[in-house]
Amino acid sequence: MVRAGFVLLMLLTLTVRAAAEVRSVHVIDPRSFGYFLGDTLTRTVEIDTGPGDKIVPASLPRTGPSNYWLEVRSVETSSARRGDGLRHTLEITYQSFYAAVDPRKVVIPETEISLRGPGGNETVTIPSFTTIMSPIREIFPEKSGETSETFLRPDAPPALRHSGGLRTTALAALALSLLFLLLLARDLAWWPFHHRAARPFSRAVRDISRALAKGGAESYRLALLALHRAFDAAAGHRLMAADLDTFLAAHPEHGESRPLLERFFSASRSVFFGDAPSEGKSHLPPADLQALATALARQERAAR
Repeated sequence: MVRAGFVLLMLLTLTVRAAAEVRSVHVIDPRSFGYFLGDTLTRTVEIDTGPGDKIVPASLPRTGPSNYWLEVRSVETSSARRGDGLRHTLEITYQSFYAAVDPRKVVIPETEISLRGPGGNETVTIPSFTTIMSPIREIFPEKSGETSETFLRPDAPPALRHSGGLRTTALAALALSLLFLLLLARDLAWWPFHHRAARPFSRAVRDISRALAKGGAESYRLALLALHRAFDAAAGHRLMAADLDTFLAAHPEHGESRPLLERFFSASRSVFFGDAPSEGKSHLPPADLQALATALARQERAAR
């Protein structure tokens, strides 16, 4: 009999320890008077529990309308170590939409919060809170000499911002943008710069890139022809290898490319007039041909 009682006592002890251990509940309420339509008030609840207890999130009040005059604006929770347990702090902010015509008591209803322990839940009841809502005007203002035109005050005039700094910054940015647009138009030969002197070597760079991208046996010949047409346009007549000295004298900006120019005319002679066209391609590979056209285009832009 003694053994059975001891076992029953142990089972009861384990059952008690399994549920959440709520040690104390302390509610800190704001003032209980002097609230008007639209005012907010915050209630703070401190719940001391055992070390393993947590607030059940689903049991917290939901934000939104609570009844026809009361709305829950926010619910914030935090937990901190306190002694050998935890202190859970709950802050509930309400907003009142009660339009009182005279000082009137209103009651914020009680709320139940659940806490989960190692093996069970415990419910904590936050008591109701009574406060007094005040009217924002008299019931019969005309008795004091006021009329309906004086119920509402005129809107406050908006403050004027000093926009001088912003205006100066905007104008400077606009001027800089127009300058960049002008430089871009000149570089791309847009109006009014569309009558700018032609740049045959710049055009040859694009033509050579397109020709070499096609591949095949004729691609190298087409690339050579594109650069030949550029030399003809720059010289104003058909330019042959024998005319290279005269061309460089008239266009000294291309003088640094003379070694590659001589290789170009030599490769062109082998491809178009020689018995072994492949020797020309090996003498001036496509990559070197494209590099020569790029260098000539760069020198052309610098000179003009």
